[in-house]
Order: sequence, then structure tokens, then C-alpha cells
Amino acid sequence: MEVNVKTMLMTTIKRYWRIFWRFRLIHLMRTFEYRADFFFWGFVSALWTGFNFFFFDILVSVSGNIGGWTKYEMYIILAVFTILDAFTWSFFASNMRNYSRTVFNGEFNQLLLKPIDAQFMLMTQNNSYNNIFRFFIGFGMLLWGLSLLNYQPTLIQTIMFILVMLLAFFFVYALWFIITTFSFYVEKLENINEVLPSLRRAWQVPRSVYTGLISTLFTFVLPIGIITSIPSEVLLGKTSYWWVLYFLVITLVTLLISRIFFKLSIKNYTGVAN
Repeated sequence: MEVNVKTMLMTTIKRYWRIFWRFRLIHLMRTFEYRADFFFWGFVSALWTGFNFFFFDILVSVSGNIGGWTKYEMYIILAVFTILDAFTWSFFASNMRNYSRTVFNGEFNQLLLKPIDAQFMLMTQNNSYNNIFRFFIGFGMLLWGLSLLNYQPTLIQTIMFILVMLLAFFFVYALWFIITTFSFYVEKLENINEVLPSLRRAWQVPRSVYTGLISTLFTFVLPIGIITSIPSEVLLGKTSYWWVLYFLVITLVTLLISRIFFKLSIKNYTGVAN
């Protein structure tokens, strides 16, 4: 019996894995079908990323530091933000918009009839490759910032950085998914998906910027202020691993809440007129 359960689990994982990459291939083919559009938006996103670094470079040059972070250390924060933001817009944005749209127009019923998890389908059907340039800019800035600091992370720090970046990725996903799930309870609120993107600037700066009540809000109650700070601090050896543990716990809790909330919302869903 135990062997059969393991076999079924492995079969399910392989099936979902194949489906995930099939969607990625479909969108890659679609991207190169409209290559001019891809390169245009890639150029635009890269240009805005360059302006972003330029703006903070001027800001730090004038003030000397931001929240105790020097100019080169801020390069690390901005690089981490850029990498995370590139992934966010590549994998989440279009899926979240499609999620709320299917709820509002009644197409969500079709997902419930498919022999596959509805949440998996919602979050894997679409993606965009337009932000791939931003990812490489962010990665290049990360390496450049480390070289300017004359700092080489240890192997443990590098592994921890990758793991904490994954936590940041899943935390943003879970939080955005919870917000979008409120589509089941509101009337055609199309801009519900703009709530989390409008808060992105909160994690573009070090958590040390926030003080008092705002610090409590953005680091404990709704810890969006630590999304890029913790990975950056881990990479530079500036954080306590208690913060990493806290980030792990809050991410797992948020993922669990997003799943429970989704399941409860499905039970209350009655179609386009819900």
C-alpha cells in the first residue's frame, strides 16, 4: 500500500511537471512569433530598470546612505529587487489578471471541471518573457555590487541567499494570490490586482528605513518590508538567522492561508453572478 501511494505521488508530480513546462514552451513559441513586440517591451523594461538604478545612485550620492546602507550595498538591494520583480512580472502578473477575469466573467467554472488542481492551472497557464532582460540586468548588478564592495560570499551564504530568494518569491505569490482571491467577494473590481504592485516600493529599500509603528507594520504584521532586505542581508552576512527563520515561518503560513482561503472561496462561488 505504501509503495502504491509513493508511486501515485511520483506519477502526479511528473504529470504536473510536464504540464508546467508545456505551458512555458507554448508561451516561448508565442513570444518568438511576435519577436518585435518582445524586443520592444524588453527594451522598455530594461530602460526603466536603468533609470531606477540611476535614481537611487543620485539619491545615495546626495544623502550618503539609505537606512545605514552605503551606495554599493544599495546596489545589492536594488539588484535583488530587480531579480525578484522580473520574476514577479514574468510569472504572476498575467496569471493574476487572468484569475480575476475568469471569476468575473464566469469562466472559472471550466477550471473546476478539469482533472487537475485549479490553483495550479491558474498560476501556470500564462507567463511573459519580456522581463528576462531585467533579470540579467539585476543579476549583473548583483555581481558588480559585490565586486565594488570587494566582498565574496561564502558557499553557505550563497546557498542561503538562493533559498531565501525562493521564500521571497513564494511570499509575494501567496500574498498576491490572497488579494486576488477577494475577486470572489467583490463586484467587478478590475483593479484588485493593482493592490500588491502598488506596494512594491515598500520592499525596494532596506527594512532599516522603517521606524516606529511603520516598522512594526512592514516587518512583522505585513512583512513586505523584509522581502528584499533579508536576502540581501544574508548575502552580505548582515542578518541574524532568526530573521531567516521568521521569514520561513511567515512564508509557509501565508502559503497555507492562501490555499485555505482559495478552497473556502470556491465553495461560495456560484458563477458569473456570484
